Amino acid sequence: MRSDKGTISNDAIKGEVVSIVGQNVIVEAHINSEIKNINCVQTGTIISQSKHSNLIAAGDIVYFNYEEGLSKIVKVEERKTKFSRISPSNKNKEQIIAANIDTLLIFVSVLEPTLNTRFIDRYLVAAKLNNIEPIICVNKLDLSNKKYVMELMNPYIKLGINVHCVSVLKNIEIKKLKNIILNKKTLISGMSGAGKSSFLNNILGYEAQVVKNISEKTNKGIHTTSFSKRYRIKDDKLQDRGWIIDTPGLREFGIWDLTKDEIGVIFPDFTDYYFRCKYTSCTHIHEPDCAVIKAVEDGEIDAERYNSYLNIYDSLED
Repeated sequence: MRSDKGTISNDAIKGEVVSIVGQNVIVEAHINSEIKNINCVQTGTIISQSKHSNLIAAGDIVYFNYEEGLSKIVKVEERKTKFSRISPSNKNKEQIIAANIDTLLIFVSVLEPTLNTRFIDRYLVAAKLNNIEPIICVNKLDLSNKKYVMELMNPYIKLGINVHCVSVLKNIEIKKLKNIILNKKTLISGMSGAGKSSFLNNILGYEAQVVKNISEKTNKGIHTTSFSKRYRIKDDKLQDRGWIIDTPGLREFGIWDLTKDEIGVIFPDFTDYYFRCKYTSCTHIHEPDCAVIKAVEDGEIDAERYNSYLNIYDSLED
């Protein structure tokens, strides 16, 4: 049960959520001058300002009453940032994938499975809505070549988005990308089979995740992560330098809290054009004298990005 009001004991301990499995929550906290992972439960009344989302997510700051063997969460702090989607089981509910993150690392592969820019575009919209810095990582450079991949990524580079081409298998550009996310709170999410688990094992320096090949039958990724989990990242001197949250591969991604009236403003590709449209309420789909449509026709806006806009627009509620 959640409540937006209440007080907690002075003895309640503050910690950060590492992972959640069912009703059990692993919380990292300082106990007797040591950093420990405490097994907590969600039971009784929990103070939280979140009314339309899951109560607790990886990365949340929580307070709990510490008891040997059975610690109870009593409060969830208001989230500074969140990355979420429409709950696949209830379109009226928000599913928080991770909380209090600085950076979203969108992890895809150029082949096996094939690069899906529609997937990237949805993630970019959700990141912009929640003021999270996006980074695109394209893995499996060993199956292609950098010039070709960078041509595919050119529309994103033009938008000022940080794009990295790597090969986890050949250990190409991995350390450079790790150095970029040091000292940050990062969420890594992407398509199943893109090599996300192998990347994590590489930058963490140990086998944190089981690695499986893509399905030979479907050529799609096989989930190796069953729940979100936060990991500490260490530098070359083994000092803690931020953390990263891994998530299961997401095959559905409905964007939460976005309407058809707002999507045009969210798409950065349209920024230099939508004020020139004849109608202030222009949807940039069928109206005459639409500056956005003309920019697409003239090659000033990437056609694939525009098609992504249409795809997202059609998926939104009026």
